[in-house]
Amino acid sequence: MVPSVMDGHDVPALYGPAIDTLPLMFAIVDASGVILSTNETWSEFGRANGTEVTPNTLGVNYLGVADMADDTTGQQAAEGIRAVLAGEQSSFELEYPCHTQSAKRWFRLYAAPFTIDGETFASIAHIDITARKQRESVLEAAYDICTDSSRTFTEQLNALLELGCETLGSSFGTLSRVHGDEYVFEAVTAPTTADLEAGRTTSIEDLPNCRHVVEHREPLVIRDVEADAPDLADPEWGIVNYIGAPVVVDGAVYGTFCFYGLEPRTAEFTQWDLTFVRLLSDWAGYELERQRHSEQRDALNTAFPDPSFIIDAEGRFLDCLTDPETMLTVDDTDTLVGQTLHEFFPHDTADSLLAAVRAALRTGSFQSVEYKLQAPSGKRWFEARVAPLESRAYDPDTVIFIARDITDHKHRQTELERQRDKLKQAQRLNVLGREIAKALQDTQTREGIESAVCAHLTESDLYQAVWTGSRGSATSITLGAAAGIDTATSEQLSSGEHSLAIDAIDTGEVQVVEDIASVSTPSDTKIDRPLLADRCSVAAVPLTTGETTYGVLMVYASTGATIGCRESDILADLGRLIALSIQRVHSQQSLLAATTVELEFLTPDSDDIFAGLSAMLDCSFTLERRVPISSGNCIHYVRAKGVDSDRVCQALTETPSVESCAVVETAAENRAPLFEVTLDEISTSPLDTLADYGGAVQQAVAADGDLRFTAEMAPDINVRAVVEAIQEGTPGTELRSKQYVDQPVSTATDFQTRIRDRLTPKQAAALKTAYARGYYDWPRGSSAEELAATLDISAPTLHYRLRKAHDAVIGSLFDSDTGSEKLD
Repeated sequence: MVPSVMDGHDVPALYGPAIDTLPLMFAIVDASGVILSTNETWSEFGRANGTEVTPNTLGVNYLGVADMADDTTGQQAAEGIRAVLAGEQSSFELEYPCHTQSAKRWFRLYAAPFTIDGETFASIAHIDITARKQRESVLEAAYDICTDSSRTFTEQLNALLELGCETLGSSFGTLSRVHGDEYVFEAVTAPTTADLEAGRTTSIEDLPNCRHVVEHREPLVIRDVEADAPDLADPEWGIVNYIGAPVVVDGAVYGTFCFYGLEPRTAEFTQWDLTFVRLLSDWAGYELERQRHSEQRDALNTAFPDPSFIIDAEGRFLDCLTDPETMLTVDDTDTLVGQTLHEFFPHDTADSLLAAVRAALRTGSFQSVEYKLQAPSGKRWFEARVAPLESRAYDPDTVIFIARDITDHKHRQTELERQRDKLKQAQRLNVLGREIAKALQDTQTREGIESAVCAHLTESDLYQAVWTGSRGSATSITLGAAAGIDTATSEQLSSGEHSLAIDAIDTGEVQVVEDIASVSTPSDTKIDRPLLADRCSVAAVPLTTGETTYGVLMVYASTGATIGCRESDILADLGRLIALSIQRVHSQQSLLAATTVELEFLTPDSDDIFAGLSAMLDCSFTLERRVPISSGNCIHYVRAKGVDSDRVCQALTETPSVESCAVVETAAENRAPLFEVTLDEISTSPLDTLADYGGAVQQAVAADGDLRFTAEMAPDINVRAVVEAIQEGTPGTELRSKQYVDQPVSTATDFQTRIRDRLTPKQAAALKTAYARGYYDWPRGSSAEELAATLDISAPTLHYRLRKAHDAVIGSLFDSDTGSEKLD
């Protein structure tokens, strides 16, 4: 190495002492990594950490020591230095932790190569970066606090003040607000022994440090107030060291964000300390300003809830004055600015609104237009109130556009109109309904019922034509009674009328069309034209009760009138009334007819619970009777033959749809046990369909998985309709036989005679006396003790005779040995 001489000095000779003065650990290694030289800081670090490096140990291989390190940092350092010595890298840097039990430290390793006389060496420096790392950690902690949305603003302030006190070594940290001559502490971090908490107030004159910050609108840093700024000393609070910055909100000083202590600091506040405090004060000012604007916006929206905008002549949003969330689906009001009416609203609505804007600009007068808009809560009605705007802040051709929500007003207006029409129509329909119900009370035939209904409906001016019909095929209707039409046959009905009527029968719901011609094929001839060619609103009303639909009632409204929801509901009630009347007639005809139609049905592999159990248990079930209960279901009383009672109960109990099962009558000679079974769900049964058509179920037996049942119907019943109704609810059911059966004529006298024959003289005497003395009235006319005294018998004997008499009377109604019996 050639010596370098300048001004008589050997410069290389100066390098060693100079490097010893640097606050970093420095070493030189050869190409193999052996330490050739170190500076004094290196040696001091070694002595302080028990790894003293002496001239006798300078030959230690640095790379070998790094390779043996327990962590990856040593290996990374060794690999990087080798790359530098091999000429693969021009330099190598690595930041790493080097913590002790008492402190956390970080260093930055820097290595660079150099050559002398063709030999390669490397200089290695370890630079202490603990202070920088600590500051980075503080900034990260402050960032986490400021962005933690789960904390309230007050919680964020308290956390920042605690962080500042810890970082700066201060005892006190406060955010305070200037209110006139008072100083209000809004957030405080202080020792537990200090008499200071949030909400406390004091005179601004008592805090000259904070007053100085407020008045000069600049930060203040004091290490020792007596030495550095005695004019700011305060005897009241005793603040000796201070660092603080003004909090500015909307251009005005709100207060101060400061940290202070009651003793002089040993170390000066650094520039970084001041920057950190200014960052905290700026954040606090920003948040306070944002809160103030939010509160102002909320107050404005409360007092003036209608969204308002500035719009130019092209329909472009220039500004949003209030929060439009009550009208529009936007997350930020700024998203509307720059858009046009046509970009935001449906085309027709935008055209109408733009026309109002331009009319206001052209005439210089107020304009108003109503429009609908789809909002998150549903359709809303608005009134756009538009007026020209004269303001230097905007172009001349601008308007202020206020969107006033008038949905509630519209709803009230519509509801009033609807209620008025509904009341008027309901009054007339209710009167008509009462007249029809009264007329149907004494009607004895289905034809008479349908004719009476058609006549009453057309005699009012509500309907110009009415007819009834039943399903003729899958797509056609067979016409029944009619009124308001001169001549009508099924062939004269259009395809639209057939289809509308079939839909009503299939769905069991009223079907309404505003114009029957619109659902029929246009034609110049009478083929496929509706019965009434004029534009006419038509309703197809199903004649339905329970699971049975007897047909359809077709009503044609008067010219120009429409059939609304309320009227549709009343017509549906009328349809049910007609169906119940038809059912009543069928039942009466079945009971009173000298001859009935007996229909026998078979459902192979039935889904019925008892049919399934009959196959599983190899037995048969015979239905004794079904008793309707309030839930809409029935209690079934069945006898099981060919199986043990316990097996039946176990099988029924394990069936999911069975709610309860009990043996109510044990097996006896020639009499199978009787079970009471309640189902926990309402299921469709063909027996219900037969009952709806007025039939009397005579027998129902489940055996080998099949269900066989028999019913007697009125002689004029539409057997085809009954079979189709049963097959629709229970597919696979077959009509096995149909025969006419003569019924014995039984009068009321015959029935009374049968009851008297079943009573003993003593039972009859007890029953007659109880009835004569009002025992069955409410309240009772006589007590049991009084009856017993009258008959000169004991009370237990009276109760025994009455109980036997009751059994005889009720048995005459339900026992099968008294004649033909209906199981329902």
